Amino acid sequence: MIHLLLVALLTLAGCYSSGTAEIKNKDLIAQVEIGKSTKEDVKRIFGDPNSISKGKLTEAMPGDASYNITMDEWWAYFHMKHESNMLGAVPYAGVLLAGTKDEYTHFAVGFDAKGIVQHVSSGQIKGKGGILNNLK
Repeated sequence: MIHLLLVALLTLAGCYSSGTAEIKNKDLIAQVEIGKSTKEDVKRIFGDPNSISKGKLTEAMPGDASYNITMDEWWAYFHMKHESNMLGAVPYAGVLLAGTKDEYTHFAVGFDAKGIVQHVSSGQIKGKGGILNNLK
């Protein structure tokens, strides 16, 4: 009986991820150069985007007349990762004992009408869940 309970608890512990894991690699992101890289370059490095948005967007910097770019298309990539431990399955105490780790990474590229990269942005959010996991 104890063995069955242990096996059940171990199978409840889990990890999953989805999206484009390559966007976590700073060396790959550095290969995307503003004013030089093309859609084909970005697709070769990261594959097909998770989403595409089309429509004119002009970005300007107040006080800097030289910074005025127009983008016609945006590609967005994401990667999500979730880890949880088996303690969440323990009745009542699981709320206190359970721990989760979540990570969300995003990468966006803006292209002009010729398909040349004009803007790049990326970032990452990390978080922990579970009461004991958040005590400091």
